Amino acid sequence: MGFFKSMFEKAVTSRDLKVSLMKVDRDRKRKQLEIRKIAARHGEIIDKIKQSRKAGNNLEVDYMWEELNGLKLDQTFLRREARILNLEGIALKKYIRGLERLEKNQNRDGIKQLLERTRKSGLDAKLAGQFVDEQGYLDELTAIMEEIGLEADSIDMQEDDPAKAKFLEQIDAINEAEEAGDYDAAVEKEETLKAEIDKETEETKDAAGA
Repeated sequence: MGFFKSMFEKAVTSRDLKVSLMKVDRDRKRKQLEIRKIAARHGEIIDKIKQSRKAGNNLEVDYMWEELNGLKLDQTFLRREARILNLEGIALKKYIRGLERLEKNQNRDGIKQLLERTRKSGLDAKLAGQFVDEQGYLDELTAIMEEIGLEADSIDMQEDDPAKAKFLEQIDAINEAEEAGDYDAAVEKEETLKAEIDKETEETKDAAGA
C-alpha cells in the first residue's frame, strides 16, 4: 500500500499528519547523511585506486572498482528515496495547513472530501514508478487542494524551512572542518548532528504514542 493510501485509509487529524511529517523529515535527514558518507567513501576509494595503480596492484584495483560501482548504485537509490521523502513532506505540509483550516471552521464535509479525494488520487503511483513524476505529482496535489477550495494554502517547494536550513548549516560546518584538515572537529560536529537526529527520533516516538 502506498504512502498516501495507507495514511488516509482512515480518518486523520492535522496532529496525526504533524507526527507523520516529523517521521518523514527524520528519515530524509538520515538519507542525506548516508549520501554524504557514500560521497566521502568515493573519495577514499579513488585515492586507494590511485595508490594501487602506482604499485601495480591490479587485484586491489579490481576490488576497489567493484566497490565503487556498488556505492554508485547505492547512492542512486538513496537519492531517489530522499527525493520521494522530500515530495511526501511537501504534501504533508499542504495537508496540515488545509486540515487546520477545515478543522478551525468545523468543516466536516470538507475534511471528508479531502480524505476521499486523496484516497482516489494518483499520488502514490507518481512516486512508485522507475522515474518519479515530480511535476505530475505536484500538479495532482494542487488539483486536490483546488477541488476542496484550499488552493490559497499552496506551498512553494523553495519555502523557507528552518529545520532544513539548520541541518544544511551543520553539514557545511562539517565539510569546512574536513577541508581545513581539522578532522577531530569534523567528527565531533557529525556526532552532534547524529545525536540531534536520534533525539528527534525519540521525540517522534513519544508524540506518536501520546
